[in-house]
Amino acid sequence: MTAARALPQAVIFDMDGTLVDTERVSQTAWRRAAADLGIDVPDSIWNAYVGCSLPNARAIMNEHLGDPALTDRLFAHQVELFFEIREQSLEPCDGALEALRALVDAGVTVALATSTIREHALPLMERFGMAPLFSSMTFGDQIEHAKPAPDIYLEAARRLGLDPATCAAVEDSINGALAACAAGMATYLVPEWATPSPELVDRCAGVLGSLRELPAAILGR
Repeated sequence: MTAARALPQAVIFDMDGTLVDTERVSQTAWRRAAADLGIDVPDSIWNAYVGCSLPNARAIMNEHLGDPALTDRLFAHQVELFFEIREQSLEPCDGALEALRALVDAGVTVALATSTIREHALPLMERFGMAPLFSSMTFGDQIEHAKPAPDIYLEAARRLGLDPATCAAVEDSINGALAACAAGMATYLVPEWATPSPELVDRCAGVLGSLRELPAAILGR
């Protein structure tokens, strides 16, 4: 692991799978959609979808199926199921609100950097009472290159008026952690669906079991 750093000027959070349990919903919807269409998809592809942009996900599935029309049907059905399941069972990730509030109460600026577009992400942040805690929110439709490119984290730092190197990032996915590391941020990874490589672990400031561990990791308490 890298050496401990000074208290960051801001902590920038991913949303899907980090603050709200949308990755569980998404994974359930992918698997159910594939089963409904009689498509066999290995777990390695579903795991690769965590933190993956939509164009990249479509390219991965096209390569696997070799049938763009079937890919289109799968993606359309997954979207239907995703919103149905999300309305029924979506919840914040364990310790998410507590971590945000602990950092804010300690005087640390918190911000959001999510690949999800504003019209879908903002209602979730409002629904779970997280939106008022953020000093800034950056959405996927406001940047050019998706994770693992660092664009969204660089833009989030720019909006805060901060050097990215003075910020920390919190992620659940491999692609997200790679993006935050590429932006030069101290990166805290809370993985659920994929196991980080030893190389990525070495690049992160911490790999945590849940967000309940984050305030102590950030604040050194």
